This record gives sequence, structure tokens and C-alpha cells, in this order.
Amino acid sequence: MKRIDMNNEIEKELQKRLLVPFEQRLLSLLFKEHVTIEEIEVQLQGLNIDSANHNYLLMLAHFGYHVDWMGFPEHVIPQLKGIYRYYQVQNALMLQKLFMSIQKLNEKNIYPLLLKGAATRLHFAPGVSRMMDDLDFALEGEQYEKVVSIFQDMGAEYVVEAKHSITYKLGKTEFDIHHVIFKNNLEKGSDIWKRVEQIEVNGCHFKVLSPIDMFVHVLDSQSRCIFTDEMPERRMKWLYDARMVLKMMPDTDWVAIAKRANELHCSYRVHLMMKLFAACFPETISLEDVKILFAVDSGYAIWLKNAMDYHEMLVSYAKERSANKDTSITLWVLKLRIKYQPLWKEYRYYSHELKKLRSGMCFARYVAVHYHFNRPVLLYQKYLSRLRLR
Repeated sequence: MKRIDMNNEIEKELQKRLLVPFEQRLLSLLFKEHVTIEEIEVQLQGLNIDSANHNYLLMLAHFGYHVDWMGFPEHVIPQLKGIYRYYQVQNALMLQKLFMSIQKLNEKNIYPLLLKGAATRLHFAPGVSRMMDDLDFALEGEQYEKVVSIFQDMGAEYVVEAKHSITYKLGKTEFDIHHVIFKNNLEKGSDIWKRVEQIEVNGCHFKVLSPIDMFVHVLDSQSRCIFTDEMPERRMKWLYDARMVLKMMPDTDWVAIAKRANELHCSYRVHLMMKLFAACFPETISLEDVKILFAVDSGYAIWLKNAMDYHEMLVSYAKERSANKDTSITLWVLKLRIKYQPLWKEYRYYSHELKKLRSGMCFARYVAVHYHFNRPVLLYQKYLSRLRLR
């Protein structure tokens, strides 16, 4: 009983971070068939363009075009149109870099799988201007290293490498090149690559996830942001993206989506995000239906607490570490690691899915696999090779 109460408290806190009333109203209006002048006037009450979240203003501009600016004050329209055009230009510049790089890859018979914003912008919500920080795509098997080499030949600037991806920069546009689709390679052993769809845009050939897999991926990838201070910038984006993906599935099969989340070892995160989705779009699915269709076992309560602990630790750890200008591995960093225990909290957060992927996965094995003692040397060697300083 105590664990259920704690669950409810955490979920209520996360809901507060997500659901800002005027943003929720706008999202509902964007997908409403008939909008009244009264609803528009209520939405625009207290609007302050100078202080509002840019993602909100961009969505509001999109809504303005949708209703042909009915009910919008004359002095607000040029400002919102300006914001929309600004992101149109930003999108165009980024997509130009994407098309240029994809043409190079297509010449080598490589067809990347678009993820996140790039997939939404070009396929699931084509033509809708959006805020995009970078361009994400994934490669299967040996194609990953081939693409890294091609980007180096194109003169791309190496930025950073993570466990699941590497980031390069072409001009001002960052490319996040993934060698797995889900963090921790949750898709391992699944048929996800067999279910991808081929698309062509501007003479470039890509792959995109099937609508069900894309929906699950949106929920899984954005679930991490909900625990941190990234959510104010993303809360409208992921809800809008998820709803646009659903439009590709007119006869939505929630049972199939829940089954797919389980197959991809992310049922806990999808359960949480579906509760938040239902709170924002009750006309699409009710909270009661989510609890039944996306039911989880008793391990969810432990996972939710571990998720909260892990992500709150990351925020505190990053702030304290960035306060020190010397970010190298020093005694200071070691003290912080002892204080915050990031590795242990990371393991507890991921352990439920890792045990499903690798039988008997325990903390010692997790450390051995992900953080073996020669990892710093290997990372440094890889860093040098990426910079071509061998």
C-alpha cells in the first residue's frame, strides 16, 4: 500500500511538470475538427510573445494558419508568422544538409533509418515546421562504421561519442548517428528492422519505423526527459508527435501497441507515458483503458522510484561537476562519483530491462560489460581515430 501511494505521488509530480493548462488546451485545439471563436479567444487570453516558450509560440502559429487566423488580434499575427517563418528557414537549412549527406550515402547503397524529429518532419507530420536541435538516424550492422567514415570524408566535425551513437557537425547542423534504435539496444533480437518502411523525399531514399514502432519509440525516448528539466522545451513536441503518428493508424490497435512495448522491453516507460498521454488526450484513450491495456507487474513501482532517483541524481551531479572548470577525471570527479553513485543508480534504473535481455544480469556483470577498467583507454583510442590523429 505504501509503495502504491509513493507511485501516485511520483506520477502526480511528473504530471505537474508535463501538463501546463494553456499548452494542453492548444494541443486539443490542434486536433479538433471544429473550433469556435470563443475557444480561440480563451486560448489567446494573457498571451505574452516576449516571455512565452518558443515551442508553444510555434505551435500557436501552426494553429493560426490552421484556422486562417480567425480570432487572432491584428498585432499578434505578424509576430507569430515571423516565428513560424524563422523555424521554416531553420528546418530548410537543416534538411538541406540532411539531403546532401543522404545522397552521398545512397550512392554507396546505404539507406539510413530516420528517427525522432527528422522522421516526424519528413514523414509523420510532413511540412509542419518544428524545433529541431539535431538530425537523428540509425544504421544497421557494419553500415554504422561506413557512415562514420563517409562523414569524416565529407569534412564533418567530430563532436562527441556515446554508447548508442556518435555526433558529427556539418556546418551548424548536428547529426546524431545511432548504431542502435533504442538506448541499451532494446530492439536486440526483435524484427524491428524487418518492419521498417522505405520512403523517398527530394530524390533521397530513407527508411522510417512502422507507425507502431515509431509510436513506442517516441514514448520511450521522451520518457527520460520527463524526469529532468528538459521537459518544458519538449512537453508539447512529444505529445504532438505521438498524436501525429497515431493519425497513420486510423484504426488504432492499443493491444498491439502494448504488446510491442513489451517485446521491445520498455513496457514500464510506455505505461508511464501512456498515462500522461491519456491525461492530455482523454478523447483518444481514457486513463482507465491505459491501466488495463498497458498493465504492468509489481516491478513498476520499484522502477519508477529508481527512475526518479537516477534522473534527479544526473541533474544534481551535472550541475556540481560543471561548477568546476576542470572537467577532467580528477580527485574532485571521483569524490562526486562516490557522493552521487551514478553507476549504481544507472544500473538500478536499467536493470529490469537488462535482465530480460541478458539472463542473470547483475551489477558486477553490468559494470564489466559497460564500464570495464580499460574503457577510458579504448575511448581515448577511439577519440583519436575519429579525429584522424592516428
